[in-house]
Amino acid sequence: MRRYSSFNYNNASIPDATQTQLTYVPSYAQYPLQLKLFQSRKLSSSHRGRGTRGRVPRMSKMKSLEEALTATYDNLDILSPRDVSAFWAVVPKFLGGRGPRTSNQQLEQQMFHQFDKISTKSIQDINQYDPRDMSTLAISLAKIIDKISKRKRPTKGSPHQILQEILIGNDSNIKQYIFREIASSSVPILNDFEPRHLSNFIYAFGLAKEVVLVTDGSTFFDMLAEVAIPNLHTFNGQDLSNMLWSYANVKVPNSQLFEQAGDSIVAMNNLDELWPQALSNIIWAYATLNEQHHRLFKKIGDHVAGLDILHNFKPQELSNIVLAFATAGESHPQLFKKVANHIVELENLHKFSEQALSNIIWSFATAGESHPKLFKKIADHVIGLGGNLKSFNGQDCSNTVWAFATAGESHPQLFNKLADEAIKRQHEFKRQELANFLWSYATNGKIDEHLFLSLIPSIKANLNKYNEQDLANIAWAYTVANVDAPSVFNIEFITACLRKEDEFILEHFRQLHQWQLWQDEIKSDISLPSSLKKRCYEAFISENPTSSKLQDDVVSILLSMGLQLQEEVLLKSGYRIDAVVEVNGKQVAVEVDGPSHFIGRELTGSTILKHRQVATLDGMLVVSIPYWEWDKLKKDSKKKELYLRHLLGLK
Repeated sequence: MRRYSSFNYNNASIPDATQTQLTYVPSYAQYPLQLKLFQSRKLSSSHRGRGTRGRVPRMSKMKSLEEALTATYDNLDILSPRDVSAFWAVVPKFLGGRGPRTSNQQLEQQMFHQFDKISTKSIQDINQYDPRDMSTLAISLAKIIDKISKRKRPTKGSPHQILQEILIGNDSNIKQYIFREIASSSVPILNDFEPRHLSNFIYAFGLAKEVVLVTDGSTFFDMLAEVAIPNLHTFNGQDLSNMLWSYANVKVPNSQLFEQAGDSIVAMNNLDELWPQALSNIIWAYATLNEQHHRLFKKIGDHVAGLDILHNFKPQELSNIVLAFATAGESHPQLFKKVANHIVELENLHKFSEQALSNIIWSFATAGESHPKLFKKIADHVIGLGGNLKSFNGQDCSNTVWAFATAGESHPQLFNKLADEAIKRQHEFKRQELANFLWSYATNGKIDEHLFLSLIPSIKANLNKYNEQDLANIAWAYTVANVDAPSVFNIEFITACLRKEDEFILEHFRQLHQWQLWQDEIKSDISLPSSLKKRCYEAFISENPTSSKLQDDVVSILLSMGLQLQEEVLLKSGYRIDAVVEVNGKQVAVEVDGPSHFIGRELTGSTILKHRQVATLDGMLVVSIPYWEWDKLKKDSKKKELYLRHLLGLK
């Protein structure tokens, strides 16, 4: 085991606490922060944590924050590190609700002074703490900071506001200082931490979102991983979950740690000791950091899918589980089916946040897991919310319609409702969210002219900021909708495309070719440069034609009718037609539209576009043969011939 001989901080500085609104300022500003080496902090762990215990009631017996605060402050000089860490451990439970407000300025200043003195002593004496007490202090401060950070506007004079000034400071400068000091003092005794204390210690830094830098360019999390890895076999499931979650929460990858931690979880006889939140956090961490561990995902997927019921899982946990599998590209149909069936069977979805619902169907669409009842359940729920969609942000709206479009699910009421929301709140949408939103409507064949016209100002305002995929999707969406937008599709759009030309993939070139065809349709003066236009055309025609059994069957009946026929005909526009037959001296395009050409019984946007552009630009009548109409005729050749004669206008 490597034992660290030095520990220095980058960019260390004295916290600026001079901007507080109260009379007192945190005492951290009263002594300088020295950059200390490991050697100057050596202190035997046998001498850590000792001290005379003050004659004060146990913290667990305290009934209010004021009582615990006063008892600790009055006895501060005789309290041991364990006593002080016990005080901080009870503070989070008293920070629920709005938080009490002191009755006057004098009491407000008194509370500030008490908290300030206790916090100052905690950090001044940190090198006397043993692993248990240091872990307790770190995780307690992290929980307090997490609670008060979530309050956008804490009540002035409340403990939340006072602790925010003392523990966080301006731009989190005090918080960073505190956790740098804790990290530095822990180095000599890191190898003495028991698994539970080490896990809690790591969790504290993850919860506080503090990534302390070490002079060699690594982070304190790297150091913690080196200590944890040899001892992972002694960690229980909850310890492993907390540790992995922490690394993901601060976006610090460590492949060796995640690989061996995953191996430890897989080696467990069963996962019954892991609560739903722990299971959810584990695979969320792997997906967030893009750490691969197929056996771990299978182990957790099998466990959840094998449970009799999922009632112990909170909505957010269910959402995170399927989101993790989808994000990581891990397939587990039984798991997705189990989660979907559970949600469908619920009486209502009121406990699910809008984000959780949009993430769930996004995950099913991304994973390619079909479950129409789940999509309908969620859509009906959103419709049932009426006008109360304020918590449905731009990403939620965009992800929801994207999931329906990608999964091939239709729900006209939902699309109408979210279109209205997007028009009213388009300023809340990020650039990619708007592009995906429009692409989804076009893909689903929802030609909402009012929506496309209303979003033109927002699209135009961000034209120079879109990436290559956004540009192609927006162009294609307006092409499908056939909504002219000259203020968007002009020389500025062409310039934006040229800047991204080398970043376009094959699909983007194909979309731009269809956009160029649309410009020809509407007789626009706007055109791609000849070189880019050629690349788009070549990409469009590059896909090798394939035929299905359905198409072969239709062609065989047409041939039996004695019609002149050509298969897979490449037209001037670049479109390929399943079959071209001559009827009454005119060529007719016969399109055999299989299941992928429909959402429900409605044509997809791409199929609508193809039929329209072939008719407009190639001047051919397009005859569509929906798969379900052909399937109804079964193997009756005579009925099939009569059906085709009727479509083609033959006697």
